[in-house]
Amino acid sequence: MNPQYPNHFPNRNLFATYLITAMAVLAALAGTGFGPPVWWAGVAAWLGGALLWPKLAVAQKRQAILLAIIGAVAYAITVARGVHPQWIALLTQNTELLGMLAAVSFLQLIGAPEGETEALPQGRRALWRTGIGMHLLGAVINMSALFIMAERIGPKGKPTPEQAALLVRTYLTAALWSPFFAATAVAFTYAPGVSALRLALIGMTLSVVLIWLAGRDVLRASPDHGASFVGYPMHLSALRVPGLLAVVVGFGHWLAPGWTALSVVSLGALGMVAAVMLWRHGLLNAAQHISHHAQTRLPGMAGELVLFLAAGTFASGLRALIMAGAIGMPFSHFGVLQAAMLLAAMIGLAAVGIHTVISITMASALILPLHPEPTLLALSFIEAWAIGLAAGPMSAVHLSLQGRYGLSASQLAKTNVRYCLQGYAIAVLWLAMVGWWGGSRML
Repeated sequence: MNPQYPNHFPNRNLFATYLITAMAVLAALAGTGFGPPVWWAGVAAWLGGALLWPKLAVAQKRQAILLAIIGAVAYAITVARGVHPQWIALLTQNTELLGMLAAVSFLQLIGAPEGETEALPQGRRALWRTGIGMHLLGAVINMSALFIMAERIGPKGKPTPEQAALLVRTYLTAALWSPFFAATAVAFTYAPGVSALRLALIGMTLSVVLIWLAGRDVLRASPDHGASFVGYPMHLSALRVPGLLAVVVGFGHWLAPGWTALSVVSLGALGMVAAVMLWRHGLLNAAQHISHHAQTRLPGMAGELVLFLAAGTFASGLRALIMAGAIGMPFSHFGVLQAAMLLAAMIGLAAVGIHTVISITMASALILPLHPEPTLLALSFIEAWAIGLAAGPMSAVHLSLQGRYGLSASQLAKTNVRYCLQGYAIAVLWLAMVGWWGGSRML
């Protein structure tokens, strides 16, 4: 039992595991149109968050409380103005997103790359192969790929700042297109109406440019221009699982176009994990592996779970306040210039420690009443995630590297400043092209 948990509730982790599992399944089924209402999953999410509350760090608790208080005050003002808000939003906001995050965590069971005993490659070519491999693997199995590669290539299991910079940047660029990444799920949630395929194609092209920019910046900062860079031994076999998952999700969208994108990803990931584990281990052993993962990994979602629930309270309260006419719009319309200004603001907030999911929820509540072009708004969100978190010392990826390997989160963020400034300029160019393509105003 975790020592920070109250002693009078020894089964807290187990009950939280059941609730988060129920949340993931119910949210996925709700998105198909054949399951119960999504608020059922919302109830499970809130109960799970309450059980896991003691696990949170003090800073996380303060952030969640602040967001929830602001949301509650917004609701109170809305009611005081004689407007009846949609209270059900407290149980539906971010619920499908949380279900997807829980579902894709099981991909860690089948997605670990090979190459644990092979000699490590070195040089510029190894740098590029490592960056591209990190991007592709991270797009599917998320931060588990980052830790696998960091511990393999780092001296005595600890990556150098140079290696960490490349891994962080190329990992975060997967936010631009991967359906298994939280950023894409957030974009679907807070930019309703966006085409998943269109956003993915736009994000993929931008990710190629940012990966090149990330690698070039590491090479320029290296005393020997990357000649001594130690990389990961990537093989095509390591990409079989990501490739198959992409096919499964694409086929799911084609087969069931009425299902939400988050449900397709969640059910596709869970179905594939179950099938692969059964094939590899048989029924009994597969069930044991999956159960062990659920009991160890799902309670570890405490920070994500509570943050997204609090952010959902904040966003729904703010949206109710806007609908009540208590908050004016920051813009009269949303075009390319406004998107560029929004992106700069969200990156700046990330740099001072405000998580991008919070700035996205705030921006969505303020901008959706202007009826923005969905792709332009969604692209702003995923660009802020891919670039802003690289500049944020409080981002999960930097804090994880600090806690696990002793690297300074603030120093890692400072190392990425030049890359982020260059990335912002390129991102604005992409916003301009998408705005022109979609018929949005430039100014």
